[in-house]
Amino acid sequence: MFKIKYIPTFFFIGLLLTIFPSYGQSQKDSLEYKVDVNFSGRRISGTFSQVVAGGGVNVNLRYKNWHLENTTTYRYNKTNTRLIEDNWYNLVNLKYYLTENKRLYPGAFYFFENNLIYRVKGRHNYGIGLGSVLDKGAMNLSILGAIVQEKSTFNGSEFVNSERDFSNRKNGLFLFRIDNGYSFAKNKINLFYQFFYFQSLKEGADYDLRLNSRISFKLFKGLSCFVVYNYRFENVHLETLSNYNDIVLFGFNWALRG
Repeated sequence: MFKIKYIPTFFFIGLLLTIFPSYGQSQKDSLEYKVDVNFSGRRISGTFSQVVAGGGVNVNLRYKNWHLENTTTYRYNKTNTRLIEDNWYNLVNLKYYLTENKRLYPGAFYFFENNLIYRVKGRHNYGIGLGSVLDKGAMNLSILGAIVQEKSTFNGSEFVNSERDFSNRKNGLFLFRIDNGYSFAKNKINLFYQFFYFQSLKEGADYDLRLNSRISFKLFKGLSCFVVYNYRFENVHLETLSNYNDIVLFGFNWALRG
């Protein structure tokens, strides 16, 4: 059964939807915001039983030269008696644009996840870097290079392609990140993808590749349907696990802007 302790989190997401519109109106001349939220789920009972639930919220705030982005997602999957997913993902970015055209910015970020599939109890990444934005009408491209400190705890200690067999792993990383988005048909079709490349500063064989992509189709004001494809490759991973994982999701999204 879906854990009751997560109900306050989704209540908070709903609360955001009521707070931000009024806050955005009071700061209309100086504050821009966008909040979007999505939910999905299914339940099957009988010979085959399954409960799947998922949701997420994205908050995007701009104030003068400051830009704050927050992405939070959650996935729960229990099939028969086996818990397959109970996973949180959170990414926070803070940028300060040095010029009005946003060509150059220093930035800081924090990333957290736990993942039953990869047997990650908790992964914390935080770092600073330098990025650039190229906004040309239908395309919005952002590139970031950063130095990252990673602290991860795994449910296991024996890794493929690594001589450091510890369940608690600390790592200095180099990050290269691309965010790119396209709009078509008068913004009725939107394509967006994020690409991450993490390279360990301690081990040349320790690197990760991640791709998060999404295409959405506007149905009417504020409501759209979407398809998501996520892929990740980890060259250093726990033994018995695959080095890659991908997933396709689809659902509906509701957005508020100001």
